[in-house]
Amino acid sequence: MKGFAVALQAGCLLLLSLCANGANADADAAVDDSTDVLITFSQPTMNDTSPYPYHKSISAWYETLLKVALQRKAWPVDTYADETDFAPIFELLEDTYPNQTVNELGDDEWAEPFLFKGQELSHMADELRSNSSTQDAINYYMRAANVFRLAYFPWVHESTSQSKAKLHAWKLDKRAFKNAVELIDKYEHSKATASLGGDETLDIPLRVFRANGSEGALPVVVIITGLDHYHTYMLEQISTLTSYGYTVVTVAMPGTADSPITGKDPLAEDDYWTSIVDWLSYSPELFNMDCVSFWGISTGSYWAVRVSRVEKDRVRRVVSQGTASHYAFTRAWLEAAENLAYPVSLQRALGQSFGYDDPESFKEDVERFSLLRQGILDQDATRLIGVNGEKDTIFPIDDQRILAEHGPGALLRWFPHMGHNGEPLSSPWLYAFWQQRSKC
Repeated sequence: MKGFAVALQAGCLLLLSLCANGANADADAAVDDSTDVLITFSQPTMNDTSPYPYHKSISAWYETLLKVALQRKAWPVDTYADETDFAPIFELLEDTYPNQTVNELGDDEWAEPFLFKGQELSHMADELRSNSSTQDAINYYMRAANVFRLAYFPWVHESTSQSKAKLHAWKLDKRAFKNAVELIDKYEHSKATASLGGDETLDIPLRVFRANGSEGALPVVVIITGLDHYHTYMLEQISTLTSYGYTVVTVAMPGTADSPITGKDPLAEDDYWTSIVDWLSYSPELFNMDCVSFWGISTGSYWAVRVSRVEKDRVRRVVSQGTASHYAFTRAWLEAAENLAYPVSLQRALGQSFGYDDPESFKEDVERFSLLRQGILDQDATRLIGVNGEKDTIFPIDDQRILAEHGPGALLRWFPHMGHNGEPLSSPWLYAFWQQRSKC
């Protein structure tokens, strides 16, 4: 048993006592010589594929992953998703592509069967809205949004995606979500743009939400969305945070959704985030610049760690949930992850978000994106809070552990027995966290 202590901001001390049995010293030295403690990376868990049978076939994907998620109302769907919408889609996929896995399907082959059902639900929602059946219309718009979201799963990017079906699904998802939000009528919402690095030809789309009737400058939480879910998946977070008195701003991480650049663009390093905070600062009558926080969710966590360094003087705190920072950006992890918790090819989708057309090219370059190798983790930072499940095998928990070992450290909140992002136990903790800090 190895014990180590890490100093945190505000004089706090976090003591972690971790088992390092079986650590591969050679692999550790090659990747990170700053620690001798490894929890997931290079450990037996990294090669244990038994908990993830959904990689075997389309039917297994539905029965052991999506059907369970639909019953739990959990990622990759939300509380509005309806199992009856998805069952016939997967029957069609299984009949059309027998003996194939989800990873073996082309992007359009995967996406097209979802489009008809999603459009059918949207049309039903339109009729319900015209008949003033508001709550039913909301339900149907959000059911449609869930179908469209899965159509472009696990990634779409307006600037670089080649799949017409996935791009169309993304467009329809945005429309369905917008219609639902208008009917919910709990908050003011608008779309804005921040000029990237002062270049008016590169605009960062932002969605802004605040509770109806709010007045004056409010505290702000900027949510950086992840690899496979964007602002249309954030209804719960938006509803909860606005009820606490926050203005919520959502932004797509580079290389996804409607972001104007990919993750390997030099503008993604600093300018992307500085431009967003600059944009907030131009409206002090709306945004309390003494109370600006960022919350990076899933792969958005990687970019959140960057924000904690880049905007250390203007951002009060940063939450990095489900952190990717260092070990995730290795060939060893990406190849192991093909059969772990992420239900499709992580190396392909993550690589696409960084602007790589094929996984091999991404893996050849991947170490350049490590925040440790770049020296980012050893820079000064604003207060950083890491939240995750100890059993995460989408990104290794070691990527969050090293946040506490470098630079000014981090507060870590880990949930035993939970997987990526620490869900479902992390949500109540996070909402309490945000509520307690709504006055900053």
